Amino acid sequence: MPLATELRGATLLIVDDKPQNLRLISDFLAEQGFELMLTRSGAQALERARLAAPELVLLDLRMPDMDGFEVCRRLKADPATAALPVIFMTAVDDIAHKVEGFALGAVDYITKPIQREELLARIQHHLQLHRLQQELYSKTQDLALKNAELEAYAHTIAHSLKTPLAAAARFLEILHKFKNENLSDEQRHLLQQAQAALATSASAVEALLLLSTVSHERVELHPLDMAALVGQALSQLGGLQASTRAAVQLPKSWPAALGYAPWVGEVWVNLLSNALKYGGSPPRLELGATAEGTQVRFWVRDNGQPLSEEQRRSVFIPFTRLHQERAEGHGLGLATVQRIVSRLGGRIAVQPAPREGNEFSFTLPSADAGRSPRREVSSRAAAG
Repeated sequence: MPLATELRGATLLIVDDKPQNLRLISDFLAEQGFELMLTRSGAQALERARLAAPELVLLDLRMPDMDGFEVCRRLKADPATAALPVIFMTAVDDIAHKVEGFALGAVDYITKPIQREELLARIQHHLQLHRLQQELYSKTQDLALKNAELEAYAHTIAHSLKTPLAAAARFLEILHKFKNENLSDEQRHLLQQAQAALATSASAVEALLLLSTVSHERVELHPLDMAALVGQALSQLGGLQASTRAAVQLPKSWPAALGYAPWVGEVWVNLLSNALKYGGSPPRLELGATAEGTQVRFWVRDNGQPLSEEQRRSVFIPFTRLHQERAEGHGLGLATVQRIVSRLGGRIAVQPAPREGNEFSFTLPSADAGRSPRREVSSRAAAG
């Protein structure tokens, strides 16, 4: 089989302590258009791999001083060479050797005496795969950088908007308080609309700030007083609960879990607000929790219209609004919840409730599973 055009000039490092083996392999591969580096010892191979950055290593398994297993182990332990694909060459077709090599990070084996067409096919396959992996890694890094820049920009803009929005809200409040008697009914109506629009904008700004902060803020996890956090969330949503005439059923007790109280409080506010807004008429909410191994699963069940499978897949995507005709929000609440839960070491899900409606659930690390009462979540933790 001919070598793919895009692979001509690819650099291979060939390691074999026997000169005749090196000559036979290198003569054939040079004819195919590869650039070759040849070495007869493991120590030289490690040095060449670090300095010259080949794209693939053909590594003899049995060599004096340092065998192929040890060379591969050291290559994979070094961040500069860890991604290099390694193909072992061996005269021993032994399953135990192959298993050990794969466990060390080798991508393939080829048995001596080497068949040229087989060798070329394996090299070509792993070179193409390696290049695709490198391309994917590069694009992932680029996307992560762009996302970080976008989040930093969103944070900056949101932070810059806080002061003028607060000032505008204060001016409208003064107008409502001291000039209300001088306004016509139409002017009062316009004032109320302006205040409501301003409150929505301020809420979106706060949500953007929280969404971006969760990605990089360093926090410590502590045992949570979940009953108190739920009580605070319900108190904050008291007006909405009263206006919807919602009934809320709470458990008698909560399993102990680890988390960061301010963030977990935001999770409850968002999930409860969502259930109150989009539950039945009137809404009926049931809250509860179950211990599941090293995690505790908390849930909010409502009696609203069940979400479709497509809606369940997209509900945690930022700026998604599933109830366009009823929503007054900005589509950031559930996205923020997803990011918070992920940062705290849990997962979030939505599924049909056991009897009717929807069940939104999230998990947190259990405080009763042999864990330290305090854990740190750094900026390098998963951000969702």
